[in-house]
Amino acid sequence: MLTALQMVQAAEAELGLPQSTSAFTAAADATGQQMGALANRVLDELRRMGRWTAMQFEYNLIVQPPTDTTGNMPPQSAVITNIPSTANLQPNYWQVFGPGIPAAARIQSVDSPTQITMDMENTNTEAITGAEIQFLLDTYPIPTSFDFFNNRTMWDRTNRWELLGPDSPQLDQWHRSGIVVTGPRRHFRKIGPYPSTFRIWPPPAEITAPLQLVFEYLSIAAVGVNGNVSDGATFAQYFQNDDDVPLLDDQAITMGIKWMFWEVKGFGSYVTLQNRWVDYVKRLLARDGAAPTLPMVNRTNPIFVSPANVQDGFFPGPVGPNQGM
Repeated sequence: MLTALQMVQAAEAELGLPQSTSAFTAAADATGQQMGALANRVLDELRRMGRWTAMQFEYNLIVQPPTDTTGNMPPQSAVITNIPSTANLQPNYWQVFGPGIPAAARIQSVDSPTQITMDMENTNTEAITGAEIQFLLDTYPIPTSFDFFNNRTMWDRTNRWELLGPDSPQLDQWHRSGIVVTGPRRHFRKIGPYPSTFRIWPPPAEITAPLQLVFEYLSIAAVGVNGNVSDGATFAQYFQNDDDVPLLDDQAITMGIKWMFWEVKGFGSYVTLQNRWVDYVKRLLARDGAAPTLPMVNRTNPIFVSPANVQDGFFPGPVGPNQGM
């Protein structure tokens, strides 16, 4: 595996240019600096051309049970006072349940250690002292290296159900604002900008123990910092040091540097180099990871237990509809 500097030097050698001694330090010459910048541009282009297995990560998300507490509710007010503690509560991330509180109400601000303000007013006509309140954490930050979801990898591992979604904004508002707000399955959507977050519906009001969700995603972290790609390594989005190494193919990055360098210098012959790069990347994509066997018959007949012949969720028990069977 070539380092960032070695890829720059290889591109320079193939183009007949003097080799730089650095590409990412103050001592780098102008050509080395430019090729280092182009190496990062190639890395971006290459990363976005496919769902590379090297860039696929799994995120385990632990959903916490609701926080049960009490508070005082003035009539037709968004404020709840005299809460024993507002520690850990945050705006946007928490939904609020209680008498007269609309189903979609969320924490808008944490005003003090004993008071919060919701984004909706309660519908009570009289004040309630010591009302039973639930705070539900239904919104979670996604990994900082997140680029985009790997589709249909979102699962509720506790209940063995695939999550439904991603919900459109229209469907999400129908759930939160319409007459029918709940269903038998949990939904999800990505929503921002606090930063971008993973939100579930319905909020976890029914759980009594932590709920484990999971999804896979494509990462933007395509670089092993200082040449380290082993367990415990630090990964980054771009090359920043001469000895950084890519998680993606180093030859593809070298070839990409060449045609991009030729392009920015105004040489029309860059198209030939670009076509060679595209052909090479297509070959890499074609063999990246394993490939399934595609059946040519009208219908497959699996003989083993699979999602095709097992009910959706709770198989084989002991909870749910199969309990006691």
